[in-house]
Amino acid sequence: MPQILSIAVCISDEVTLSDFVPPVEILSHLNLADHPRYSADMGEVPYRVAIDYVAPTMDPVVSISGRVAPTVNPTITYADALASGKQFDILWVPAGPMDYVTGEKKTPQVEIDFIAKQAPGAKYVMSVCGGAYQLALAGTLSGRRATTNKSVYRDIVAATPKDIQWVAKARWIVDGKFWTSSGVSAGADMALAFVEHLTDAKVARFVRGGIEIPEVADQDDPFAAFYGLV
Repeated sequence: MPQILSIAVCISDEVTLSDFVPPVEILSHLNLADHPRYSADMGEVPYRVAIDYVAPTMDPVVSISGRVAPTVNPTITYADALASGKQFDILWVPAGPMDYVTGEKKTPQVEIDFIAKQAPGAKYVMSVCGGAYQLALAGTLSGRRATTNKSVYRDIVAATPKDIQWVAKARWIVDGKFWTSSGVSAGADMALAFVEHLTDAKVARFVRGGIEIPEVADQDDPFAAFYGLV
């Protein structure tokens, strides 16, 4: 029987939708292994996923683009998730609120507390774009290599503990169970690499072909040079 991986997508108002919507769709392709049309093409897939969208309240979450963009309906609150005693297998952390001019920490403390309490027991902790900032606030990146969106790279480095080994030129970074990616679209690239990590190249090719995302390597990062970081 395949193992079900529980995923907590950690969100709050001003979240960046593209940091988790495409990656979640990519990861959910693992569940297609149960479909008779796709099972032969995918082969043996040892995992399925179950996904919760965790937020401060059950109110619809409004993205960084405001109400012109879709809102997200949470499935559970941070408080209720912690009260339940459930340990999630994977934390997926997209960019949340931060004032990059003043450095004001706008991420709800309940989200930071949830990440800090869940990360030690999680099998994987993953961030996209400025989500690495939330991981840093939760103290989970200390002593580790990580990357983030290059357009705000300097701001995030300046606002986070000095013992984090920020890597300027990287599409994504893997340091043990911690996976961090550069900005927005890099999250989909990291998700595809993660699918291959969980399964094999055949499954990853199946998913990549279905969504038509070209293959890139973890060092294929043009934006470090674009922003003068290298």
